Amino acid sequence: MPFDAPHAHHQSLHEGPVTHLTPPAIAPSGVELTHLLAHPQGQCDLEGLAAAISMQDLAFECEGDGQLAQHPAFPAAVRQVIGSELMSTASREALAGLPCPWGPACGLHVFFNGQSNKQMAGLACPWLVRTDSTGANSMRVTLRLFGLGQLWCNSLGEAAHRALERGINLAGVKSACQGVLIRSVDRLWSPLQDPVPTANRALVHFTTPFHGAASTEELMDSPSDQATVGSQFLSSLLSRAEDIARWHGLSLAVDRQTLDDAFASVQMTMDALDVSEWNRAISQSGTARIPMRGHTGLLQLQLGPAQDPALLRLLQIGSQLHCGQDLAFGLGRYELFLTADQDSSC
Repeated sequence: MPFDAPHAHHQSLHEGPVTHLTPPAIAPSGVELTHLLAHPQGQCDLEGLAAAISMQDLAFECEGDGQLAQHPAFPAAVRQVIGSELMSTASREALAGLPCPWGPACGLHVFFNGQSNKQMAGLACPWLVRTDSTGANSMRVTLRLFGLGQLWCNSLGEAAHRALERGINLAGVKSACQGVLIRSVDRLWSPLQDPVPTANRALVHFTTPFHGAASTEELMDSPSDQATVGSQFLSSLLSRAEDIARWHGLSLAVDRQTLDDAFASVQMTMDALDVSEWNRAISQSGTARIPMRGHTGLLQLQLGPAQDPALLRLLQIGSQLHCGQDLAFGLGRYELFLTADQDSSC
């Protein structure tokens, strides 16, 4: 097998050895990658996953309209032109939506359509697009890779560089991004490597819209619908962690009843959430667009003094690697602030 991961055992959150990913020396073919994702070689709990997660950022400091970098449609526009570049060097099989037979697999298979087969339908790809304004005439485009996706870092980096130099068009503005000034690769440190903090309140600030199953026109208006959005956010944390585990050669084993009880005990304040609406272009010409909706702003979670640390760990994982639907378009990004309320008797 081209993949070697130590066995991981399902332990409690406070016991047992951590699990680390040992990637293959050579990136696998598309057929091999599909098999690895469908048949993880190890099992872990949330603490094991937190210890195993590895990430790196491909960062591009660019000239361009800094304000447009904050537009919710901009990450999708970046992804679109990167996909066009990857198509130019893809195998015929990948272009047809089939597993790439090349070894290593082409970037199109890994980052776009490699998980379109029936076995892995719905598995999110191992990268995210993040865009930030760094000034009126500058922006940063960050591609965050994790797990096995990091083996194709060079392939994605070269395609992204060519795409950004060619220019990104958005909302009728030609060349909103006009060229690369600085390019870097950084392996990330994250709070996932530290013990779970003590906290009974979590502030979740969505910097890009959260799009869940409740983010439709019919489920946006009443307070009860807002509560549905909050529950969708909590449930999406677990499904996101399961996808991330697969890309690290692991399957996630958790006590779902305990987690369900933890989710049910959370008190949520959502009056600081706002509905965002925008159009996502499906081509650089912008002639065809898809309407999108989601939530931005602040979600407050009162966790209680005896909160299960598993929920805190899920919140931390999501803050690093997003959660919700349509993550490929840069959605579901949030900042996490954990606090411990002082005892009222003090």
